[in-house]
Amino acid sequence: MPMYKAMSHLSANKYLVAVSNVFLMALPLVLISTFCELIALICEHFKFNDFGKITQEVGRATRVIIPLLINFYLATYLSAVKRIPKSATIATSLTVFFIISYQWNFISPLIPLPNSFFVSLLSAYVSCEVIAKLKHIRIFRLKSNQSFIDISMSMLAGSIVTIFTILSISSLLRKVFELLSSFFSWSLIPRLDPTSFFDGLIYEVLRGLLWSIGVNGHNILHAYKAELFNITSINITEWHNYGVDLNILSTNFYDFFTGIGGSGNMLSLVICMLLFAKSKGYKILAKSALILCVFNVNEPILYGIPIIFNPIMIIPFLVAPVVSFVISYGAIYFGVVPPLSEIHSWFMPPLISGYMATGGAISGALLQLLLICIGIAIYLPFFKLMDKRSLGIGVSDILSNRLFTSDEIESKTRLTSFIPSLHNNLIAQRNIEKLQNSGEFILYFQPQVNIDNNRVVGCEVLLRFQNKQSEILPPKFIEDFNQLGLMPELDFWVLDKVVKSAERFIVVNPDFVVSINISPMTVLSKNFVKIVKKRIIESTLSFHHIELEFTEELLILDEKKVAEVITELQCLGISVALDDFGTGYSSLAYLSRFEFDKVKIDRSLVLNLDTQRGRELFKIAVQLGKITNADIVVEGVEKRSELDFITSLGVRYIQGFYFYKPMAEDTLFQRGLLTPQQCEVVDN
Repeated sequence: MPMYKAMSHLSANKYLVAVSNVFLMALPLVLISTFCELIALICEHFKFNDFGKITQEVGRATRVIIPLLINFYLATYLSAVKRIPKSATIATSLTVFFIISYQWNFISPLIPLPNSFFVSLLSAYVSCEVIAKLKHIRIFRLKSNQSFIDISMSMLAGSIVTIFTILSISSLLRKVFELLSSFFSWSLIPRLDPTSFFDGLIYEVLRGLLWSIGVNGHNILHAYKAELFNITSINITEWHNYGVDLNILSTNFYDFFTGIGGSGNMLSLVICMLLFAKSKGYKILAKSALILCVFNVNEPILYGIPIIFNPIMIIPFLVAPVVSFVISYGAIYFGVVPPLSEIHSWFMPPLISGYMATGGAISGALLQLLLICIGIAIYLPFFKLMDKRSLGIGVSDILSNRLFTSDEIESKTRLTSFIPSLHNNLIAQRNIEKLQNSGEFILYFQPQVNIDNNRVVGCEVLLRFQNKQSEILPPKFIEDFNQLGLMPELDFWVLDKVVKSAERFIVVNPDFVVSINISPMTVLSKNFVKIVKKRIIESTLSFHHIELEFTEELLILDEKKVAEVITELQCLGISVALDDFGTGYSSLAYLSRFEFDKVKIDRSLVLNLDTQRGRELFKIAVQLGKITNADIVVEGVEKRSELDFITSLGVRYIQGFYFYKPMAEDTLFQRGLLTPQQCEVVDN
């Protein structure tokens, strides 16, 4: 459906994903706070008042510092994404958060600290945006040859300008707000009648809307709930003493009927996940959250699916409690269920709470059971979309720059993974951490030979890992980087290293070409061509010294975008090769749609040259490549018989063990393979 597509697109937005992920990172603190409140309640019941009071204060203090942690996490992520100084960005973001919060009086009544999630996120985002813009201005630009004092002064100046700019905008908005307030009286909460059906419905919608953007709806609408508690207490007392009618809406009405399992009737969603989730990750999350939801603690689901800042799940999150509100109100109004005649803690589990609060009426528990089932039906289609597309937030993984020797790759958080990938992400993170502590990445080069004159005309770059025992390991780690969304960082690191190596190569052989495999994720990333262009312009290379290899996997993802990238690269003078030709299902179709400078025939076709069918198929592959006027390179040639057959077809360029195995950069120089002269024929 178009609506689903639009919401899915919004949910995939990297900034919304980042915000949701940031909330998930703060989840442990949320759970600590919630458990402290639960322990305090238990202590109160058993008259352990002193310990209960201390625990309650710890829980409240813990909850108050969560917005500060959210601000810190988001500023850390955005500073890495935008490649701006991390320490200055975090300090600026926190300062802006404090200033705006005090200016607008978004301060916790418990501890004088900022308590607005929305302001926390907004101040981090705006601060990073302003600092990122300032770094393009000369006086704020950091240079590698600057002294430590100069760099510190530039960072301080940027922070001061950012704080002043945001403070000025906030002050202006504050003045406008005060001016409008003088003309209009729009204090919403006092206008709501806690016993009115329509006002109660407005309260429920507002509470859900606030939670959906990360703002605690209970805190913001505390005045309404406090007034309702007082009205309920008086009403129940008068019912006992004078027999007056009980109000339909009471303080526990929302806890027990529209907040079963927490705001948004989260218990319905948890059961929905347990029954219908195909993703193992979602099932694990549901099992972990079930016990908490039974006691109406829903933070793991709010931050784990997530609900917060998720355009898909916000809809059922708002609809389920509204439907429950209408049904519950109607059931009590028409006498199917008696009104709530007792006040209990919001921690009381469903079914028990419905039975107890209605004075021991089975119909109260049955109503809750009905609402849970209706909630499951409401959440199911939206959750299926999440489950299908795996649009649940997982855990971000940080790649330390100690893994690389290049300063270009910073410690960066990628937030493209989600809850169903949580297990795989954690494994990938552990694998990369092991690499970090056990060795380093190195580049190997496999020569490509022109068999017309037996000269090495270029090399394909291969990424390898060398452990502390000097053993060279194959690139199995690529899967881990891909899982974490870190392929662009890895590819650009390789590009930087290759450029430096190629600068040495062309001194010996000005016509030497270095070929680099680029992952689909990198090619489709923003400003890919501009980044490649910038790297080459800043070096001593010409564009024709670099060749980029694309696979069929990339072409499948986004044909239009890839065609634009290929055209831009070729206009610069960078040649583009189709790698692994003959291994995909659509290779022929892509040869007709894209203009490649080179076609690399995969070794899998070479392996079958000992059969008549294999030789005929290989001939066809070569002919198809020639039709496009692209140069043909055959990979994986290891035998003399293979070479003779390939040569008979007019192929000029060979890459394989028959001539050379991959080797280190220094080995290329030591063997004299870079000199534009005839080279040895075999490597064994």
